[in-house]
Amino acid sequence: MPDRPGISAYAAYLPLHLLNDTRLGPGPSLGGRRCRSVANHDEDALTMAVEVAGLLGESTESAPRLLVASTSAPYTARTAATLVHEALGLSAAVSAVDLAGHRAGFTALDLAVESSSLAVASDTRLTRPGAPDELGQGDAAVAFLGGTAAAAELLGRGSRTLELLDRWRLPGEVVDRTWDERFTADVLVEAAGDAVRSTLEAAGVESADIVVVSSTNPRAGAALRRALGSDGSDAALEAVVGFTGAAHPGLLLADALDRAEPGQTILLVSAADGADAWLLRVGDGVRTARRGRSVAELVARRQPVAYADHLRWKGLLDVQGPARPASAPPAAPPMHRRRGWKYRLEAVRCADCSTVTTPPGKACAGCGSTAGGKPELLHASEATVVSVTQDLLTTMPVPSVAVVVADFDGGGRLSGYATDVAADDVAVGARMRPTFRRMWTTEGIHNYFWKLRPVEGSDVE
Repeated sequence: MPDRPGISAYAAYLPLHLLNDTRLGPGPSLGGRRCRSVANHDEDALTMAVEVAGLLGESTESAPRLLVASTSAPYTARTAATLVHEALGLSAAVSAVDLAGHRAGFTALDLAVESSSLAVASDTRLTRPGAPDELGQGDAAVAFLGGTAAAAELLGRGSRTLELLDRWRLPGEVVDRTWDERFTADVLVEAAGDAVRSTLEAAGVESADIVVVSSTNPRAGAALRRALGSDGSDAALEAVVGFTGAAHPGLLLADALDRAEPGQTILLVSAADGADAWLLRVGDGVRTARRGRSVAELVARRQPVAYADHLRWKGLLDVQGPARPASAPPAAPPMHRRRGWKYRLEAVRCADCSTVTTPPGKACAGCGSTAGGKPELLHASEATVVSVTQDLLTTMPVPSVAVVVADFDGGGRLSGYATDVAADDVAVGARMRPTFRRMWTTEGIHNYFWKLRPVEGSDVE
């Protein structure tokens, strides 16, 4: 009997910040017990996709296809997956495909498991200030590599597709519209029930040890958890992270894998534009299959952000910026020629003196040799800050930002912006590491490059 398809590796990413209070001034908190994950002002679905997929490391090199799912991709007429592909340094023979819509996250997982491909689901969720679900939406990213069933093997699947006006967004809009959830909940629950029955029948079992439910409709999600016997862990995670769009089924699955023991079964249900269900058996290698921190650890490390800062970061609060010209838009020819440096932080180590030249050039920065050298990837290396200044006229939605010069362990130097840290908290000697972020957007072009963030556990945090 041929091996069943499965998951060989997985990773999750939550931004460093959380929002738990929606007050702009004095008064009672509107947050209650809920909170949501919040991407920084320089993060979007693409940068988070690079962040989480990078955690899988060299294991991604064998994937024949990259699938990137999101409801908030930075472009609509350009494939965002190609930028993720470039940043990961995948072979040009690896195809890169965007998947859109709330159902896309589960679909990417399904296709990846069937074809031993790499699936990434990443979303930043936006609501109007004061919306009932303002703390009910969140930002997150997950990555799964299909193949050997080290983490889990797929025992059965079921699916139901239906046309339902539930949650949607028109071109050019940034906030979802929703129909009355009381009507759509009943329809989604029925579809999910049929999908689950098909899944369990295909696997030849009556129930699962762990049940996790993702749904665009909170009422449907709650009803399905009660009917299917969830222990409430999925609802508890959603309460402190928010519904994370296309990333949500994968985020719940990653958390379930973090907690599960080998041999246990997991029923994953997604109710969005119909319903999808998986039954998985957890593999013996589930602990080593996880890359990076567990979902629980990612939740625990977050830091609160002020509501006004959140609104500025999301562009929902228009604040007068500095009196300085806008940054020039990036141009296609130099971006293409220098794509190794721009997207992968690829430097050159001199063949004569071993000096690492950054950015790479025709001559060695150490000895002046033009003999060339070997490519040196710096994006996974740590660095020490040797100089700090502050930009007090930044066009970013923050009062000031630290501009640092940092020397990498093993050679190479990067001058750039610090992120995920207050400008006053960065000092010479601080330990930092690169992170792929959005620099600015000018004339409809997003400019991405590498910034430096504190190494977690270092004194700069």
